[in-house]
Amino acid sequence: MDANEEKHLREEESRQEPEKEASGLGPEVVRIETSVPETEEARIETWGPETEEARIETSRMETEEVQKAEPEQNIKGLWKGVVFFFLCFTLSFVLGALLCYFYFFGFPKRQENQAIHNGAASSSTLSDSNLENLESINLPRVTEKLRKIQDLLTDSYLYQENGKDAEEMIYKGFLTSLLQEDPYAAYYTKEEIEETRNRQKGIYKGIGAAVSEKEGGPLVEYVYPGSPAEKAGLLAGDIVLKVDGISVESLSLNYIVENLIQGLAGSSLEMVVNRNGEEVTLRITRGEVVIPGSEVGDVAEMLKLGDAEQQAVVDAQSGAEQQNETVSHNGGEKQTDAGTGVLASLQPGDIGYLSLRGFYMEAVDSFISQYESDIDGKKKALIIDLRGNPGGDVEAATKLLDYFLPDHLQKPKRKDSRPLQTQENSPETSNAQATGTEGSNTQYGGESASPSVLEVTPNPNRQFEKDKTLLLYTEDKWGKGKDWYAKDGHEVDLPIIILMNQNSASASELFAGTMQDYDRAWVFGTQSYGKGIVQTVRSFPDGSAVEFTTHYYFTPAGRNIHKNGNTPDHTVEMPEADQFTYLRDRTKDLQLRKAAESLYINFIHDKNSP
Repeated sequence: MDANEEKHLREEESRQEPEKEASGLGPEVVRIETSVPETEEARIETWGPETEEARIETSRMETEEVQKAEPEQNIKGLWKGVVFFFLCFTLSFVLGALLCYFYFFGFPKRQENQAIHNGAASSSTLSDSNLENLESINLPRVTEKLRKIQDLLTDSYLYQENGKDAEEMIYKGFLTSLLQEDPYAAYYTKEEIEETRNRQKGIYKGIGAAVSEKEGGPLVEYVYPGSPAEKAGLLAGDIVLKVDGISVESLSLNYIVENLIQGLAGSSLEMVVNRNGEEVTLRITRGEVVIPGSEVGDVAEMLKLGDAEQQAVVDAQSGAEQQNETVSHNGGEKQTDAGTGVLASLQPGDIGYLSLRGFYMEAVDSFISQYESDIDGKKKALIIDLRGNPGGDVEAATKLLDYFLPDHLQKPKRKDSRPLQTQENSPETSNAQATGTEGSNTQYGGESASPSVLEVTPNPNRQFEKDKTLLLYTEDKWGKGKDWYAKDGHEVDLPIIILMNQNSASASELFAGTMQDYDRAWVFGTQSYGKGIVQTVRSFPDGSAVEFTTHYYFTPAGRNIHKNGNTPDHTVEMPEADQFTYLRDRTKDLQLRKAAESLYINFIHDKNSP
């Protein structure tokens, strides 16, 4: 290359350099150089013919690096999202579990502690043993064990199992486990619950006779009118010797009744009885027996006081017991002179009599109907017989209480005793009122009828409606429950005595106790059974049901008679010789007679005097 050409080439390069800078190649060179070592060779190559190819190669390399970096960033972001979601899920689960535990376990526990703190749960309501044994059944463990038993039966059981019966027995066993503390807990099949309800209403399949245990065989106490037993000729006082050829002398009464006497309607049995020393054979066809829920009568006629000769016989029979009879009256003792002619002037129409077999709605409705038709406006006093009444529905008991009590009475206070007019006091000098005299008040939880049994005390913070007649109230283990008040606008304004004995329980004790609290009746007889708890029946869609104890109940004055019984105002023991005969021969009913004497002395004598 000559000098002219070399000069020309340098001028051409000088002329192109500003153009390159103007076109932006300068910055591109800087961007490319930053990615390679700063060597002279690199700079020369950049300005060589392969400049465009180098730029393309560099761009491709950068793109590949970006593409490689993007998946890594995506993966890192995905892992962060997964971790964040897992943490949120775990936190939500933990919080949810804590909330569930607090709701199902923590809150009731605080309620229980609060109830104890407020005095709602006394030592009798929630004992230490109950508090220590609050663990519920472990259903997963039970289910697993049942599955293993089922596998064993499936593999090795010789016979065919009955799955339905097995299920029923599992449920029965579950409720049976409560019997130590709750003797009223039970599981009922659909058929059993129907039969139980019918029994409570006095309807059952059998012969229609009441029997009691007696040496030598069951004694027939009473034969219901129109029953299969009456149609076959069975009489009160007969002693059962054999049933279908089986001697019953050494068998228990429950076994005889449930397995030999009761049965399907239309079937029959042969019964051999001892009647006044002679054996009599009877063929009795079983049927549906309906026991009357209530019975009405006139006391003078029941005691046969209109017959002078019969009166003399009665006085002679009872004179020995009455001459020096010691009558216990709420802890005190008084001697009463016999006065065998006290009822000589008692007339039919003076004292009415009503008995109630059980507290279910049909019986209470019958009781009220008989009162309105035979007692109201026709008698001067009334004796209500609740002896042997096992109780029944709370709603039925409150309905009858509402009928007898006015609607606006103040909540009563507890009383120690009420003095009664007895035969030692002259009717001419004293005419005690039915309200009696209020004794000194006792605090809740004080001395009860049976000092060995601690009385259950109600929640002292319980609030009641003012100016309304409280009939009863209930409390559960948390000190909460329900109140019942009078509201029908009706009341019975008659002197009343209620008869009770050791077989009067539950709702009958409630009725008598409430009437006592309001000074609307006196109670004669013996200490009652002592059932101051309420059972609840819960039914299932298949017709079965469970029953268990849920509440204590209290009379308006705050008394709970559970395991103590209701203490009568006037204790009258039935003579042992008459305990099995008074139902069929009222002339031997000493408790009825003593109640009639008290009513006559206190309320009727002056009215009958000329």
